[in-house]
Amino acid sequence: ETNSSLICSLYLQQLVHRDGDLLYLSGHLPAKPDGTLIVGACAPSDIIEGHESKKWLSTEQGYEAAQLCALNLLSTLQSYLSTHVETSTSGVSQPADLSQIKIVKLFGIVRSHDEFVEQHLVMNGASDVLKHALGSDMGGCHARSAIGTNTLPLGICVEVEMIAKISGSN
Repeated sequence: ETNSSLICSLYLQQLVHRDGDLLYLSGHLPAKPDGTLIVGACAPSDIIEGHESKKWLSTEQGYEAAQLCALNLLSTLQSYLSTHVETSTSGVSQPADLSQIKIVKLFGIVRSHDEFVEQHLVMNGASDVLKHALGSDMGGCHARSAIGTNTLPLGICVEVEMIAKISGSN
């Protein structure tokens, strides 16, 4: 089962909703290629020290989880574009790809210990992947929010949703 179908089956929701040239992507999970999820809550280093367990994650581990969320978002975007969106070049129609996308906004929810205040640093993982994959203008220059919460579905440590704009599509 692909990460996209895993997410869909878990939430029973639409992964992408299109409204004009905007694509709204549902929250994506920190799923590794083998489908396993990164679970736990981000905590300050002084909480983690002496209490090492799978329950607490460092800011760096949260950053890596947010990177996975962004990669899964890109995978969903590419799949959607190749099957639902066409572009026209010199009168020839062809499936769209990520080169026709500009990231507008990210919203990240980080499962956090009460004293954890580095949600923005965790979300840098997602922003950095998008900047690297799509370039500074198309992927790295977006609005973003990051919040902390005490719980997320399935015990995951971070969930990221996205709004993207399609350019030159039909």
